[in-house]
Amino acid sequence: MSAKSILLVDDEVKVLHSLSRILSEGDFTEIQIAQNAQEALGIIKHTPDLALIVSDYHMPGQNGIELLEQVRQNSPDIIRILLTGVADLEMALEAVNRGNLFRFLIKPCSSETFIAAIQDGLRQSELIHAERELLSKTLSGSIKVMVDILAVLSPGIFAQASRLRNFARELAIMLNLEDRGWEIELAALLSQIGAVTIPRDIIERWQEGELLVESEIKMTRLIPQMGKTLIKNIPRLENIAEAVGYQNCTYSGQTTMDAPTAEKIPLIARILKVIIDYDRLVEKTGDASIAFQTLLIHESEYDPNILATFRLMVLRLASQSSYRVSSAHKGEKDMYIEGLKLGMVLTRDVIDRNGILIVSKDTVITDVLKYKLINYFRSQAIAEPVYIESVF
Repeated sequence: MSAKSILLVDDEVKVLHSLSRILSEGDFTEIQIAQNAQEALGIIKHTPDLALIVSDYHMPGQNGIELLEQVRQNSPDIIRILLTGVADLEMALEAVNRGNLFRFLIKPCSSETFIAAIQDGLRQSELIHAERELLSKTLSGSIKVMVDILAVLSPGIFAQASRLRNFARELAIMLNLEDRGWEIELAALLSQIGAVTIPRDIIERWQEGELLVESEIKMTRLIPQMGKTLIKNIPRLENIAEAVGYQNCTYSGQTTMDAPTAEKIPLIARILKVIIDYDRLVEKTGDASIAFQTLLIHESEYDPNILATFRLMVLRLASQSSYRVSSAHKGEKDMYIEGLKLGMVLTRDVIDRNGILIVSKDTVITDVLKYKLINYFRSQAIAEPVYIESVF
């Protein structure tokens, strides 16, 4: 089925045949017909690339306005046209407001007018899909650049972001938020992007838990706001920028006076608060059980539903981890840097000859990271081999 497929809906078979004939004579070949709303919705469900729907108003069961309103809610990219023999101002306003129509046509409608409306509708559909494709490429490209910058400038923070992304993915599933999973994962991955604005030595000391002077502490506290500033101008990432900016807000309102509390905190920000605090505690204590018990001591700071669900996830991950410990070395293999491939996952930190972290374990190899490792190796700053998960 091409992207120019058209669905005609009318309870009168003669009308459907007449409209189909007009379109066929106008070189429109991808035409489907339905005699009621239920049949039309079934066709739409099994035709994901349907471009345009033309519906009569008076039909048994759902009328045309109700049908097009449902199409608008479930498949907003489908262009919607209402064709009716009875119309008044009140009905027209209802149709436009509820169905967000592209065209409102009155029977009898000339072939020329009908075909012109269809052509205009299909052009609009092409514009929508072209804009979406461009936006998607711009979005994915922007994200890739930001993540690559984070990986190069702060490998420790990038490793943390990768762990947070894994937590976020699992938690989204357990919270039945699969429809928002991409936002939750991306928010976790970009939650620490603001760290690129802070000198690397300060970030490393902060991650190691060393004491910082007041001016340095203020810098680390601004990471969420800096992250929000970096993200907010990227199309479709407004919700993610907001969540990143509010990631430190406590459910009980123990941060700043003007910060949102409880359910007023964006849902994704509430998720970030739990997984970020847990990850930092695990890194500090080295014990998942102690880390979660510490969260419970401060449980008023977290959304209770998210915290309870996260507890179940931690218990599951802990059982999986204990199963893997005995065979950890069987799960990795050594690899020459030139042989690294995109998507491979490091199982050990890559350290230079001065003991400085270059790339953290659990980091996924990207083209930028591979290029960085090759350059370090060629300058004799690091030695081979590196270690990756043996699934590759």
